Amino acid sequence: MRKANFHHVHLNVTNKDATIAYYQKFFGAKYVKYRDRTDALFTEKSFLLLDHVDAPPPSHLGSSLWHIGWSGVDGPSEFSWRVKEGIEVHAPVTPLGDNHWMYFLGPDKEIVEVFTGNKNHTFEHIHLLASNIDRTMTWFESYLGLTPVNKEAQEWGNRLFKWNYLLVDNINIYVYGKPLEERSWFPKEFKPTDGTVLDHIGFSFEDIGPVFEKMKSGNVEIINDIKIDPVHGQKSFFVRGPDNLLVEIVEEKPIPEGIWR
Repeated sequence: MRKANFHHVHLNVTNKDATIAYYQKFFGAKYVKYRDRTDALFTEKSFLLLDHVDAPPPSHLGSSLWHIGWSGVDGPSEFSWRVKEGIEVHAPVTPLGDNHWMYFLGPDKEIVEVFTGNKNHTFEHIHLLASNIDRTMTWFESYLGLTPVNKEAQEWGNRLFKWNYLLVDNINIYVYGKPLEERSWFPKEFKPTDGTVLDHIGFSFEDIGPVFEKMKSGNVEIINDIKIDPVHGQKSFFVRGPDNLLVEIVEEKPIPEGIWR
């Protein structure tokens, strides 16, 4: 089957203007009018799509969608200027070998990481948690045509947990398994991502009909059949991915051809 392209992260937000200003200021995202109909953010090769909600959305912590992340260059500097500009810190700048990582909180308490391993300033990764890494990788490979970078899950250096990842366009999808010792960041049970601040992630194909039929015949749980989204305007369907992850499959040409279609 054809390989999926990465299309979007979908957030539930209480104030679209505040969310747009935050990602513009701190992460260089570009404001766009998605399909000429709704406010969104463009992140080099994909989108942050936004749905307004009246009440603060539940945290995504406790779901399989741990956080989203940007790349950085100079860890202490990346941390310092954002803090001076008033960003809320979730975890301070921390060395990891020759690199650094840090976590910030978005306007609706979504976790956003900056990791300096790739030495640029682009939107760089999605971080998932999995009850079974190999099973998660098999799902993405079988239904989205995405091949894991490693044939099998790898042990982390301290052997506390295993991990693997997928490369989709310019986005790394990192997947961490259950640690050998209990950790607060790993859920005992995975709640659905739907309705949380990080509601779902989206992938695209130029023709979603065959993908829909493949998933249906594979007994993947179909949440919504193929239809036109009344708010955002794209043709898509929703499925339940591994560990209660909500996944949208959008019919769209790859970026840049599919930016404004």
